[in-house]
Amino acid sequence: MVPKKGDIMPKNKLHLLSALYTERLTHSTNDQMYNDGGGLYLRVRSNGTKEWVFRYTSPITNQRHKQTIGSYSDTNLKQARLLASQKRSLLESGLDPLIEANKQLQKETKELAERKRQQSHTVRNVFEAWKQNELQNRKDKGKEIKRAFAKDVFPIIGDTPVNEVTRQEIRSILERLTKRKAKSMANRLLANLKQFFGYAEDEELINLDPTRRLTKERVGGKEKSRKRYLEEQELILLKELLPQSGLRTEYEALIWFLLSTGCRVNEVLRAKWEHFDISRRMFVIPAEHAKNTLKHEVYLSRFALKQLIMLKKTRTTQYLVPNRKSDGPITRQVLTKQVTDRQQESSEKNRVHNPQALILPKGRWVIHDLRRTAGTIMQELGIMPHIVKKCLNQKIEDKIIETYQRASLIQEQKEAFEKLGQYLLAIGQKKK
Repeated sequence: MVPKKGDIMPKNKLHLLSALYTERLTHSTNDQMYNDGGGLYLRVRSNGTKEWVFRYTSPITNQRHKQTIGSYSDTNLKQARLLASQKRSLLESGLDPLIEANKQLQKETKELAERKRQQSHTVRNVFEAWKQNELQNRKDKGKEIKRAFAKDVFPIIGDTPVNEVTRQEIRSILERLTKRKAKSMANRLLANLKQFFGYAEDEELINLDPTRRLTKERVGGKEKSRKRYLEEQELILLKELLPQSGLRTEYEALIWFLLSTGCRVNEVLRAKWEHFDISRRMFVIPAEHAKNTLKHEVYLSRFALKQLIMLKKTRTTQYLVPNRKSDGPITRQVLTKQVTDRQQESSEKNRVHNPQALILPKGRWVIHDLRRTAGTIMQELGIMPHIVKKCLNQKIEDKIIETYQRASLIQEQKEAFEKLGQYLLAIGQKKK
């Protein structure tokens, strides 16, 4: 029997309505409630809309409540009865369904806000924050890290929420580098990624660091200390090869300047003409340009001075070697690429007109090998190791020499650089 509106039914009586009956119900001038039993009612409003309502007495406040649990158009009779059954289970456990619904709503609202927050914290956006808060304080302003992320990280996970990045995605990024045979670069990128996700973890933006347990040994392999230097016969050959290599004149002069001063590449590339005192034949490297943050003076031999004059002929800006595409100096990558592109095997993709122009007998060489070569030549010329270290602006372990022989070391450095310059002048007169 289908109950009529207003009928009083036993409390334990359930499923009093039928789907056909509820479908045929029409509205009147006032809202009407139709009892299905167990606290479930169908309310038919005066405007014709229907909705399911659960009526109960709160076990906490002992007050009567009505809770709308769904519209008739979206919730059929069977679904409404299931929802009512869940409400009765809460009451049996001493819980108020309305209070629990509010708790659930607050939880869902909080979770939604957290999801939106995480979605706004993409790898790219978090990197921007890291750049502003930390990288900008570094000596190079994070230039190398920004370049590496732009090239190898952002194209893959740049728009991914930082908390959703997986270890597999990190491995995929690094494997792309190792497949290009850039294992050292892969190791450097891993170190940078560890710093980045360390920042994200400190800012409580991630729950788990995806780079954890990833090591250089697992990625690019343990790196061996590079010992390559150019032997005398290679230097003689290089003297003949450089003019035919297609390198710009200033790059050729820059290579010999690096070799004759033993300076680090970036220390020279950042140099401005104001850092050179021609009258004193001195190149002053400011503390902010030096790797060890110590001001360093390099004596310019006649050979080094000759290269400097060559560079001055091409002077167009305040920098020693200006960048033709911007207002700053050329980068280390530009110079490195010019040299490595001219040491390609025949099977490699040719990016320059003379891809084998600078290949030397002992194998590939890089720009930094020039500094190691300068130090090696000095030692072979009989210059004491601690003098060589001072010339190269390296730390001297012997504190007595460092503290009490400072004045004599300056003179000995001049003599060392002059000997190196004379050696290189003699190289130019020899034939392979």
